[in-house]
Amino acid sequence: MIKKVVRLSLLLFTTCSLEAGEFEYGQGNIHMKGGFIGLEQEIGTDISTYSLVEHHKNIFSSSWFYRYNITWYDSKTMVQAQNELNDGIVTVNNQLLSNAGSSITIPSIDYRLQGFDLNFVLGKDIYHKDENNFFGIGIMGGISLPWIESDKSDHNDDSTSYDPMNLMQKSKTEMLTYKIGPTISASVSFTKYFMLYGTATYAYQTGNLKNDYIHSDLNVHGIFQEYDCGIKIEPFAYDYKTDLVTLSPRLYGTLGYRYTKWQLNDIALDITGTRQTFTKTDFSSDNSILYFGIGYDFF
Repeated sequence: MIKKVVRLSLLLFTTCSLEAGEFEYGQGNIHMKGGFIGLEQEIGTDISTYSLVEHHKNIFSSSWFYRYNITWYDSKTMVQAQNELNDGIVTVNNQLLSNAGSSITIPSIDYRLQGFDLNFVLGKDIYHKDENNFFGIGIMGGISLPWIESDKSDHNDDSTSYDPMNLMQKSKTEMLTYKIGPTISASVSFTKYFMLYGTATYAYQTGNLKNDYIHSDLNVHGIFQEYDCGIKIEPFAYDYKTDLVTLSPRLYGTLGYRYTKWQLNDIALDITGTRQTFTKTDFSSDNSILYFGIGYDFF
């Protein structure tokens, strides 16, 4: 199912990019918290992104526009420090730890997040002076397909670890969420060559979460947010009028900042494989990315 969704989405975005598009490379930070046993504290690391983007493209010179973004992201390893779950927090075989008379040591765990984020917007400019001066509203629909690989870290003191957790195997948690919500976009030009642009999106998302190690299969829901702003530099822009059509080739570069956040509610994954239960928490992952891009527009 996931492979089919990716293929259809790639076909859609590839078709759109034949007319106009932008290739972006970004570097930044990712932070992750909650949802996994022992992940009460936020962890983070560096992340790289590779994107195919169209920030705003009017349809046949009308006030209607589309926007799209397909991003592949890949983080370095995030390390959850070894920690203890105290009495009264965890139950084992339906008995509280306070009855067992001890706490449980959660091993240090390595996490790595990868995946795709695909968004498509259809909207209408409320104000439209030209291609670089506008304010528009629209509806975003998209999918997020992140997966998180987790494994017991080498940063452990096994002499104090709860024995079954020393047997923890590498696991993979896959998420597939669908999202829809309102979005706004705006751009203003300061000179012929420099423009400032920005977008904001707030969407509801729902989907499925699976883990291959503990054989979990959960329905999830939450919120997706994305905020993007940057400077566009357009050194090459010409208009060629013919009897049939006006060609307006453009070549430009961008430098910007993008903040993205996923939040999924009420998740409780015990990837240690010890069949423990613990209080459900909200899983959140946020990315702060600085990027630069090179774009083109043939029409």
